[in-house]
Amino acid sequence: MQILSIVAMEKPRSTRGEDIRDEKVKVLRSVLPVNIEDVVIGQYVGDKSSTDPERQQGYLDDSGVPKNSTTPTYAQVILHINNERWAGVPFILRAGIIIIINNTK
Repeated sequence: MQILSIVAMEKPRSTRGEDIRDEKVKVLRSVLPVNIEDVVIGQYVGDKSSTDPERQQGYLDDSGVPKNSTTPTYAQVILHINNERWAGVPFILRAGIIIIINNTK
C-alpha cells in the first residue's frame, strides 16, 4: 500500500514529510472497497510434465511443508481509486513466492 500511495499520489506542496504524508493519505482514503471478484489467492503447484526438476516441484512437495497445507503462496488484488486522475484505472497488486532449489557443489 505504501508503493500504491507513492505511485498514485498527487504532487505534494513540498518535499516536507507532512506534505508527502497528506497526499499519500488522500490516495489511501480514495481506494474503493475491494470486490471479492477482484481477489485471487492460490498455492503454486509443480508442472509434472516439465523436464526441469525444479519446475516439477510444487509447494506441497517441499519436505518442510505439511501435505495438507492450505497456506497461500500467491495473492493478487485489483484496487480502484475514486478520484479524477485514476478513475477507471485498475491498480493490480501481486505477491507470490516459489521455492527454487539451489544446489552448490
